[in-house]
Amino acid sequence: MMGITQKRIVIIGAGPSGLSQLIVFKQVEEEQRVELVCFERQADWGGLWQYTALTGTDSCAEPIHSSMYRQ
Repeated sequence: MMGITQKRIVIIGAGPSGLSQLIVFKQVEEEQRVELVCFERQADWGGLWQYTALTGTDSCAEPIHSSMYRQ
């Protein structure tokens, strides 16, 4: 007799898209036998749009010249 295989759903990144997928799959997790996992490279969720005092600067606090950030 074979046991029930538990599925694993993995979300890569906890930015806006990843967070919305987590919400949807959380409902599936409660209805079915599913393991839900999320991996995020940053220390906190929010993705590229996570604003901090250092947004728009590099690791040495120098300004990043990009169209993504206004100076």
